Amino acid sequence: MVKIEDKKKKFKGKKKVKSVLEKKAKGLKLNKIDRKRIVKIEEKAALKSQVNKAVKEALEKQVKSTSIFDNDGTRDSLCSESSFGSQPAPKKKSKKVLFSGELEHVKVFDKRVHDLQIKPSEASPGRGILRSPLDKKAKKLPKSVKVVAEEQEVSAPPKKKLKVSAKKVTVSEPAEEEDNLESVDEQTGADESLIDVPKLKRKRPLVVTKSVKEQLLNMPRQERKRFLKELKKKRKPEGERAHKCKILWEKIRMGKTPKAEKDEAIHELYGLVKGHAAKLIYSHDTSRVIECLVATEREGIINNLFNELTPEIVRMSKNVYSKFFVKKMLKNGTKEQRDLIITAFRGHAPTLLRIKHAAEVLEYAYNDFANAHQRNDIITEFYGKEFIIFREDKIRPLSEILAEKPEKKAVIMKHLDEVIGAVNEKETLRLSILHKLMLDFFENCDEEKKTNLLDSLKDKIPEFIHTPDGAKLAIKLIWFAPVKERKLIVKNFKDLSVKAAMEHYGHRVLLALFDTVDDTVLLNKVIVSELANEMKKLIEDDWGEKVIHYLVHPRDGRGIDKREIEFLSEGDSNPHSKKTQKDRYGQLYAGITENLYPYLAANFEELVFEANKSKFVAACLETTSKFDLFDRQVPSDGRKACNQAVVELAKKDFVPMDQEGFHIIEHQSGNFVLMAIMRCDTALPEDERLSVALAEGLTKQQLGGWVTCNRGCHVLLKMLQVGGPKVVEKLKASISRKHLDGYSSKGANLLKAQLDGKSTKH
Repeated sequence: MVKIEDKKKKFKGKKKVKSVLEKKAKGLKLNKIDRKRIVKIEEKAALKSQVNKAVKEALEKQVKSTSIFDNDGTRDSLCSESSFGSQPAPKKKSKKVLFSGELEHVKVFDKRVHDLQIKPSEASPGRGILRSPLDKKAKKLPKSVKVVAEEQEVSAPPKKKLKVSAKKVTVSEPAEEEDNLESVDEQTGADESLIDVPKLKRKRPLVVTKSVKEQLLNMPRQERKRFLKELKKKRKPEGERAHKCKILWEKIRMGKTPKAEKDEAIHELYGLVKGHAAKLIYSHDTSRVIECLVATEREGIINNLFNELTPEIVRMSKNVYSKFFVKKMLKNGTKEQRDLIITAFRGHAPTLLRIKHAAEVLEYAYNDFANAHQRNDIITEFYGKEFIIFREDKIRPLSEILAEKPEKKAVIMKHLDEVIGAVNEKETLRLSILHKLMLDFFENCDEEKKTNLLDSLKDKIPEFIHTPDGAKLAIKLIWFAPVKERKLIVKNFKDLSVKAAMEHYGHRVLLALFDTVDDTVLLNKVIVSELANEMKKLIEDDWGEKVIHYLVHPRDGRGIDKREIEFLSEGDSNPHSKKTQKDRYGQLYAGITENLYPYLAANFEELVFEANKSKFVAACLETTSKFDLFDRQVPSDGRKACNQAVVELAKKDFVPMDQEGFHIIEHQSGNFVLMAIMRCDTALPEDERLSVALAEGLTKQQLGGWVTCNRGCHVLLKMLQVGGPKVVEKLKASISRKHLDGYSSKGANLLKAQLDGKSTKH
C-alpha cells in the first residue's frame, strides 16, 4: 500500500485552499469578503474557547462534589425556573442537563462578554437529573452535558447586527471534550450572521437509573462504550437478528449469487424471520427484507408470512414502511387474501382516511381491487356507526337511503361534514374515496353547506378532476357557483388546461366551463389560448380531440357520448348564466380558428388517412347546418389552404389497388373526407369550393384516370353535381366515354347516367 505522505508527494498541480485561514497562513492575497470571514471565524473560536474552559471547570468540580443538596438546603432540579426569571420558556422541546446537577440550568453566551464565568452549584446527581415525568417524549441519553442557549437577538457592534441561534454545546467525556469542541464548521458558504456553537450528532437516548448514571461517570471510556452497547441490546432485542437478515438479504439481491446459494439463503432468511415478522415489519430496513421474501414468489413462504401478519393489517397500513407489504399482498395475493385485507378494514375506514399512509392503502384497495359491494361497505362506514354494524346487501345511493329514512339525514350529514372538513386540506384530497363522499354530501346538503363546500374547494378544483366522482363534483360546483367564483375557478386552470383536456374525466370539466361561464374573454385568455398553442398534442390524444371538437361542434353526438350531452344539458338551467349559447360558443370558436386550420392544412395527409381523425377533419371543414348551435364560419384563408392540401394529395400518381398505399380517392378515410367536404360546396363561394380547386389543380389525364376505380367514379360524379359550369366542362373533356363504358361498377353506371343528362341522387 502507498503511504499517504507518498501520495501527497506525487500530487502535481495547483493545490486548492480549503479555508480562508489557510489562505491567510500561506500569505495569499485576501479580498474584502475573505477578511470579513476571518474576523467571524476568530470571533467564533474565541467564544468556543470560553465555553470550553467554563464547562471543563464545571466538570472537574462536579466529580469532586459529594453533597446532594445545594447551599440553601434544597434539591437541585431541572424542573425549576430558568435563570431568566419571568421570561417564558421556549415552546421547543426542552433540553435537559444530564450527568450533573452542578451547572446552572440555562445560560446565554454572548460573544461580546469577555469575562464569562459559570458558578456551578454544589449538588451531586440526584432526582433533578432523572427523566421528568411531565416530559414523556423527551428521553435524553445521559452521555454528555448540554448547555442550552435560547435564540435571541443581541445588540451587535455598530456595523452589523448579529444573531445568536439556539444551539447545543455538547461536552462528552473529559478524554474527548477538547477534540469535540475544536471541530469547528468553517464552511464559508454558511450564513455569516449566525454564530453557530458546535453541535455533535444526536443519538437516540437510553433511559437508565440514577445508580447507573453515577457508575457511568466513574467508568473508563472503553468500558463505558461496552456497557452502553449491552444496554442497547436489551432495549432492542431484535437487533442482532435484523443484522443477520440484512446480510442474507444482500446475498439474495446480488445478481452474481448462484441459484443454489440464493435458494439456501432464502430458506435461511425465512427461518430467521418466521415468528418475528410482526416485530421486523415496522423498521425501515427489515421491512424491505420481508418484501424481498414476498418478491421471491414462493407460495408457501408468502402464505405463511401473510397468515402471521394478518392480525397486524390495520396497524401495518398506518406505518410508512410496512404499508408496502399490504399493497404487495393486494396486488399479488390471491382473491381470498385480498378479501381478508379489505374485511380487516371494516370499522376502521374513517380512521384510516385521516392518516396519510393508511389513506393511501385504503384508496389502493378501494379503487383497484374492491368489488361493488365492498366499495359500498367502505363508503357507508362514513355515514355513521349504525351503518358499520348493520350492513345492507343491496347497493343503494345516499339519496335513496335518505328518502327512506329522512330522520337520519342530520346525523349522516354531520358525519360527512366532519370527515370532509378534517381531510380536504391534506394530500388525501386526491383520493377517489373522498371525492365520492364530497359528491354525496353536496347532492344532499342544504344551500349553506353547499356554499361552505364551494368556498373550501374553489381554489383546488384542478386537483380532483381525475376521477369520475371528482369530475362530476367539479361540474356541479361550477353550475352552483356565482359569477365571481366561476372566474376564480377558470383562473385556477392556468397552465393546467392542456393536462385537464387530455384526462379521461377531467376534459368534461372544461366542457362544463364552455357551457356555463359567460366571460368568454377570460376563457379565451386562460384556457382556449393554451389549447390552441398545443393543437398537435391535443388532436393526437383521444380526449383532447373531443375538447377541440366540442369547440367546433358543441353538443355534437359525433364527438362525445349522448349520455354526456344529457348530463351537460342539466347545467343549462343554472341561474347565473345569462349569455345565449349562440354568442358564447361563437366567441369561443373564434379563439381557436387562428391555430386550428393552419394545423389541419399542414398535417392534412397525416390526419386524413387515419380513420379516427378523418371524421374530425370533415367536421372542422363542414358548413353550418340546422343542428349547429351557432353560425360557424370557417375562415376563407383556412379553407383555401386545406383545399390546396387536398389537391397536392390528389396529384400523386393513381395506381388502382396499390400495395404501397392507397390513393386519396381510393382510401376509405380519404374518400370519406373528400365527399364530406364537397357536400358543402353548394353553400360556399366558387373560390372556396373543393370541386373547383380539384378541377383547376389537376390535369385532364389525372381526372380521367379516376374512372378505373368505383370510388373515383363517385368523386367525379359529386364534382359534376356540386361544381360550376367550368368544372362540368373540364370533367366532360377529361372523361373518355369509350374508356368509361368498359367499367360496370355502380359508380361508373351513375357517372354514365349523369353524363347522359339523367338526374341521379347521390
